[in-house]
Amino acid sequence: MTAMRVLIEARPFARFDIGHMQRLRDCGFELIDMRGSGVKEPAFMEALKLADLVLSGNDLVVDGNLLDSVPNIRAVCKLGVGLDMIDIGAATARGVLVFHTPGANDQAVADHTFALILSLARKIVRFHTGTRSGFWEHTTVLGMEIAEKTFGIVGLGSIGRNVARRAKGFGCEVVASDPFWPEAFAGEHKIGRVALDELLRVSDIVSLHCPFVPSSYKLIGERELSLMKKTAILVNTARGELVDEAALCRFLKDGRIGGAALDVLAQEPPGESPILSAPNLLVTPHTAAFTLESMDKMSKGCVEQILEYAAGRMPRHAVNREAFHPYGAGPAEGPAANECGVG
Repeated sequence: MTAMRVLIEARPFARFDIGHMQRLRDCGFELIDMRGSGVKEPAFMEALKLADLVLSGNDLVVDGNLLDSVPNIRAVCKLGVGLDMIDIGAATARGVLVFHTPGANDQAVADHTFALILSLARKIVRFHTGTRSGFWEHTTVLGMEIAEKTFGIVGLGSIGRNVARRAKGFGCEVVASDPFWPEAFAGEHKIGRVALDELLRVSDIVSLHCPFVPSSYKLIGERELSLMKKTAILVNTARGELVDEAALCRFLKDGRIGGAALDVLAQEPPGESPILSAPNLLVTPHTAAFTLESMDKMSKGCVEQILEYAAGRMPRHAVNREAFHPYGAGPAEGPAANECGVG
C-alpha cells in the first residue's frame, strides 16, 4: 500500500507550530499543502482528486456533489468542532468517515465571549479610540455592569457550559435553552431551564452557543429581537446564520436593543454589509476559537486521529461510525503505528 495522501485545506492547521505537520511527514504521509488556496480554484480541485483524506476548515463545503467529484476521498478530518460545512448524510452514504476535534477550543470561545461582553458593556473600544484621538470622555458616557444580571445562554453544550461557569463567577442568574438538557450540570450550577421566548424576555445578556442546522437558520429574527429588553446585549460567537442581520441592524439603529457583539457573520468576510454601520455593535473576524493553546489542541487532535485512522482504528471523535472501513496498518512507507504514537 502506498503512503496515504492528505490534502490540508484548513488554513490555521499547524500555522504556529510546524511540528504537527512534520509529525505526519515523519509517519510516512504524503501531504498536499493547499492552505490559503481558494477552494473554488481549478488547481485546488485537481489536487483534491489526488487525496485519500482531506483536513478541512471552514471554507470547504463537503457535500454530495464534491464527494462525487473526488471519489478517492475516504475520510474528512475537520479542524474544530463545527460540522455545518459537511453533509454528514452524504458522506455516510458514500462510505466517507468524518471526524473532528470537539473540546479543543471551548475555553478560547468562552473567553472571547466574555471579552466581547465586557468590551461592549463598558464601551472599551469607544473609550480606547477616543482617548488615543484626544477625546477625554470622563464621566460623560456610562457603561453597564455585568454582575448580578440575568444571563441567557442559547445552547448549553460544552462551550455554553463554560460560558455559564464564567457568568456564575460574575454572580449572574443564568438561564438557558437547549433541547438536549444537561440535567446534572444545570442542577450543580443552578441554571434555570426556560423556553427561548422566555429567555429572550428576561435576559440582560443573550449569548448564542447552538449549532447551525436548517432549523436554527435566523433563529434570532424580528420577532425574537422584539422580545428582548431595550437595554439587552446580544452576543453571537457560534455561526452567523443564526441571526437575521437585517433585522438586527434595524433594531440597533432604532435603539430597540442595547447592543450586539458578533464574532461571526452571515457572509465572511462581510464586504460592505449594512450591519457594519450599525451603532452599539462590536465585531471581530471569526477569531473566538483561535488562541495559541486551542490551535495546538485542534492541530494535535487532527494529527492523532489521522494516525488512528491510518492504523486501521476508529478515530476517537468520528461522527458517522457506520461509514468506518479500516484503512489498513498505516502508510507503508512510514514507521510502525506505535512509533507514531498510536500503538
